[in-house]
Amino acid sequence: MPKIAFYTLGCRSNQYETDKMVEQARSLGYDVIPYPQSADIYVINTCTVTRNADKKSRHAIRFAKKINPNAKVIATGCYVETDIFDLKEVDVVLNNKDKTNIFKCLPKIKSQASRLKSPRIRANLMIENGCENFCSYCIVPFVRGKVTSKPLDQAISEAKQMVKDGVKEIILTGINLGEFDSLPTLIDKLSKIDDLLRIRLSSIEPMYITDELIKAVKDDPKVCRHLHIPMQSGDDRILKAMNRSYTSKDFSGMAKKIKEQIKDIAITTDIIVGFPGEDEKAFKNTLKLVDMIQFSRIHIFSYSDRPGTAAFNFKNKLDPKTITRRYEKLEQLRDKYMLRFHRSFKKKPMEVLIEQKDRKTGLYEGLTSNYIRVFIRGNESIGQLVDVKFESFQGENVIATPVLV
Repeated sequence: MPKIAFYTLGCRSNQYETDKMVEQARSLGYDVIPYPQSADIYVINTCTVTRNADKKSRHAIRFAKKINPNAKVIATGCYVETDIFDLKEVDVVLNNKDKTNIFKCLPKIKSQASRLKSPRIRANLMIENGCENFCSYCIVPFVRGKVTSKPLDQAISEAKQMVKDGVKEIILTGINLGEFDSLPTLIDKLSKIDDLLRIRLSSIEPMYITDELIKAVKDDPKVCRHLHIPMQSGDDRILKAMNRSYTSKDFSGMAKKIKEQIKDIAITTDIIVGFPGEDEKAFKNTLKLVDMIQFSRIHIFSYSDRPGTAAFNFKNKLDPKTITRRYEKLEQLRDKYMLRFHRSFKKKPMEVLIEQKDRKTGLYEGLTSNYIRVFIRGNESIGQLVDVKFESFQGENVIATPVLV
């Protein structure tokens, strides 16, 4: 039986699309094995959101060929959509629009195999594709194209199949999730699926945080108390240069409203440091807004020049040392407020969805509704919700013990 391995870089949408390719490969009779084991075929689902993502994509492709020089390497994802993609190690290029039809690149081995249950407790459900916001630093609209939404009935049908296969938490994802036709309606319908324990939203831009969406998160017990809302900068001049359609005051007011209405919610974010023209005053404005909102987690990105974007031609580019210094300063604030958020729940029971048992530590691992990664001492059941008590805090993670009933 031919062996095939998949490697995914980038966003949850890429992860979802890889899952679909894995399903198709298995249905064709392929033995899906972990990357980087030796395989007959490698599928590398690339990312191009930053220069570092390009670098990692190239490395994954070249490393696959190094593992088995005779293997067939299929490259797909956003990096292959760019003008700079040109690698001799690639045998087949599969565009984004074709990536979930991987059977076009694979010979059929046998009749369709029986469907395998998902080994995942948490899984992504991609309901939207494309983006037309054209933030000045972002290449994604050029490689993902116009906005399209998955039909509501199709999304619900797919979710039901996922739950039937063993998934307990569905993460609604998209390239620009807020553009989905009716997110609150979908949430309401998904919450009625028996055996689905949780619904989580992936990254959603601030302009799509409506009162209706806040109410859906607040009122539905299955919806996770977690919103990832990219801020990118806390300075109005930089936000305008980024082509972001809100001000720092808009963002802080939205965050305040969310926290007032939804108890214990985690608000996480993305911030870019070193955007062209970001002077010390602009950076301090970002730090000030972080201090005001106190995010439970921050994903920090150093600005990356992307050919084809508006910002690529901007002047006043920052030197690497300044960017590194600002990155480290923001890291300190990130760690401070993440730890403060985690410790705020030390004296109350927290519900964790058990995902797996960590092989190294022997501890059970899972997430709280408000996106705290927890490792649990004890003997728990995977796929179950368990009440725990936080004991100690180690970086991004928490060590806990079950609450005895």
